[in-house]
Amino acid sequence: MALILVGGLVSVLILWYVRGRDPHTGPFASYRSEPPDDLPPGAAGTLLDEHAEHHDVVATLLGLARHGAVEIAEIQEDWRRDFALILVAPDRVESRLERDLLDVIFGPDPQPLNEVRLSTIRPRFDAAVPQITRDLYQEMVDRSYFERSPEQTRLRWRRLAWAGIAGSIIGGIILALITDGWALLPAAAGVVVWLVMLRLARRMPQKTRHGAEAAAQWRAFRTYLADIRTYESLDEATALFDTYLSYAVAFRLEGQWLRDFERAGAPVPRWYHSAGEIFTLPHSGGAMWDAMTIGHYAGRLGGDGGNVDLPNMPSGGMPDIDMQGASDAFSGGLQGASDGFADLLNSAGSIFDSIDFDF
Repeated sequence: MALILVGGLVSVLILWYVRGRDPHTGPFASYRSEPPDDLPPGAAGTLLDEHAEHHDVVATLLGLARHGAVEIAEIQEDWRRDFALILVAPDRVESRLERDLLDVIFGPDPQPLNEVRLSTIRPRFDAAVPQITRDLYQEMVDRSYFERSPEQTRLRWRRLAWAGIAGSIIGGIILALITDGWALLPAAAGVVVWLVMLRLARRMPQKTRHGAEAAAQWRAFRTYLADIRTYESLDEATALFDTYLSYAVAFRLEGQWLRDFERAGAPVPRWYHSAGEIFTLPHSGGAMWDAMTIGHYAGRLGGDGGNVDLPNMPSGGMPDIDMQGASDAFSGGLQGASDGFADLLNSAGSIFDSIDFDF
């Protein structure tokens, strides 16, 4: 038992060191103030933690918005907040992952000005999880960051570990029947070793040297985003909020990012429309977009969830108006839209969280 337990654990550690540890890279700058390459935000998150997760998909969606492919409108209805995803320019995609995500959200062959409510897309996304995860991992392989999909590598080692667990149990039972119950002790040690291997399978994907160097550079960019106040005066660099928001989400820094730039008075990104805002979209012929109707002003200003009959309002004016909320809604500042932004990230995360399952 002692030989199997100690020898097995040491062997597993050596196996990880040889087959799972990333290649050593040379020295890199401790931080860098811009992305090292054109890797989509969600794929950058996958590169660093080697797992496709829901925040990678949210980051990809925000990256599409940043590049003008999608706009997002907040909708307040009956005291509930939803979001309209509006397709503006389906040709502004740069990867298979982004194209497949648009197909999942808007359906096959999406056309400009298609609109989908965020709350309605979960069933379609759940069915498409295998395709989206494959796209994220394939991006890693296509860029030579990994020789094979990290998902396939983990699956291979897990299968080996499960086979070892089953073999240890069956072998221990047979040996105990032939000899005595003490024969179960080596089998138990074997099960422990294989359980450690099962857990370690998460760490077995090994980057190529090119992938390890790319990860080091992206890690330096993440350090810059995490310590943005150290490197930038946010009062003078508020445009960075929109520029790097999708990367902050991919690196799980969105809460800090939103708080820091809200205090700095950053403007709301041009692709995000608060409840009550009337706006036009490219390719709409200059017409006002009907995702935000005038009734939503009532919901934003403290009326009955957008259902106030404006023509029959009392002469004293609209009841219970939140003047600060009204000012924030139209000022264009992030402070007035921060709650909506936080809800957008939380709602999208909860819808895409089925991609996180990884035993």
